[in-house]
Amino acid sequence: MHNYDLVIFDHDGTIVDSAPGILKSANAAFAELGYPTRTMEEFMPFLGPPLQNSFTQFAGMSPEEARRAIEIYRREYAGGNCFELRVYGGMERLLRNLRAAGVKTAVASSKPTVFLEKVLGGIGLRECFDAVCGVALDRLHGGKDDIIAEAARQCGVPPGRCLMVGDRRFDAEGAKALGVPCAGALWGYGSREELERAGADFLVESCGEIEGLCLG
Repeated sequence: MHNYDLVIFDHDGTIVDSAPGILKSANAAFAELGYPTRTMEEFMPFLGPPLQNSFTQFAGMSPEEARRAIEIYRREYAGGNCFELRVYGGMERLLRNLRAAGVKTAVASSKPTVFLEKVLGGIGLRECFDAVCGVALDRLHGGKDDIIAEAARQCGVPPGRCLMVGDRRFDAEGAKALGVPCAGALWGYGSREELERAGADFLVESCGEIEGLCLG
């Protein structure tokens, strides 16, 4: 008997380390708009929030500049930068073991769905998910809770039987708003302190710990 009927995963910083491709795309936007480019260390706060939030709050752009930056970013990202990533160790095994045990799996990300499908298909993991939920290309911002709720709806599983796995406060806060327990992935871009403050129910350091939570 498994402990959850559906495990919902964030994408960037949870399933894959996609920071190199994201940084490269964002730096192209910074350069084209006359902003200084960033190092990976400087860039870490950028990872996680919707792009509109990141360009305005992190880089100090106006809403109009941020919209232009997103256009440039997506041009570069779709052009090949989206595949500058690595799958975290143990993730594919975790996904396949969950599904073999009868647990459904889904993705809930603030990234556009079209990019999620492209990346997951390209790295051979699309078949590991019952649902892939992101946002429309014309949606600039919105709550993570809406995306998590959509993943649960598509999989036909009530919130109380779901587990959210994510690396940033947006994942924990979105799950909490729905009454979904959240496992904070410490291998991602957020810190232990961030996830604790956001109310993550569990803090996990490996994919094996997720499997233990789900399958006992």
